[in-house]
Amino acid sequence: MSTGSAPLAKILLKARPTPTQLENRFAPPWPDGLELYLDRADVVTPEECRAVIDRIREHELPDGFKFVVEGPIRSLDNEYVDITACTEATRELIRRLGAMAAELGAEGVVMHCIVPRFTLTDEDWANRERHLESCLEFAQFYADTLLPLGVVPTLENVPPVLRMREGRYLFTPVGMAPEDLRWFLDRVPGLQTTLDVSHGQLYVNAWEMAQRGEGDEAVQPLMHHLRHFAPIQSVEGFIDLNGPQIFEAHVSNASGLLGEGARYSDGDIDMQRVIGRLARTARFLVTETLEPDNDVAEYMREAQEGMASVLESLSETEE
Repeated sequence: MSTGSAPLAKILLKARPTPTQLENRFAPPWPDGLELYLDRADVVTPEECRAVIDRIREHELPDGFKFVVEGPIRSLDNEYVDITACTEATRELIRRLGAMAAELGAEGVVMHCIVPRFTLTDEDWANRERHLESCLEFAQFYADTLLPLGVVPTLENVPPVLRMREGRYLFTPVGMAPEDLRWFLDRVPGLQTTLDVSHGQLYVNAWEMAQRGEGDEAVQPLMHHLRHFAPIQSVEGFIDLNGPQIFEAHVSNASGLLGEGARYSDGDIDMQRVIGRLARTARFLVTETLEPDNDVAEYMREAQEGMASVLESLSETEE
């Protein structure tokens, strides 16, 4: 007999809108939907935006198939998106993401909570509140643009060392810790968060390294910065603080300081426990393992199967 519990999260695969990746993801075993990562190249002109929509519409999808849209790390001016800088290029990027999401019937858009820096200094901690406040123009514009379209704006937590999908290492004074996301959620009505569990675990690992005085010389400014933050024992600290407003989770495992995007069962995260919690909290669970070949969702399908098993067990206990 049903207990009347809230529905469990849906499982989405991840893809860029290339013909090969779409063909691979739009196939059995069917996910509940797709999170579409839009690189700058996919949105750089209105014509390219249109081509993406048309490419997706060439496919026959199951009834109720869900979409979420993730924005790029570089804005239309080819600069890194920096949420302290609500430039016209970034505003136009948000408008395009919102319009594409609305046309696809997507339920949300994801942007990274990031202020890219090549290092961190004592001034970054001293000016922490100022850094956060300087992001409010971006966050409010983001919400004001998407919410009238019926699309949920979300900010995603970022790892302590940012590789930016380009092999470069950057850092950020904002967006690593769960309390940073909470700060924005408390101030921008309608804003929600995307919890990247791999990024969250790397933050936990880095915080622990900082307390032990570990890390090579290149990351010592980061370690010094992290010693200021509140203790955190596991990635579930993000769920404890932000749970009611976690729109979705990006799911992959993690280890050490740089080991993000790991296979579902290969890392420091107890996926059975974490997915068990997120299944009742988030609307979507998105596979985001790093693939040997981005055109083939080998490890994502593995994660899809693992999460489906957790959801099946939860459903059985609720009957």
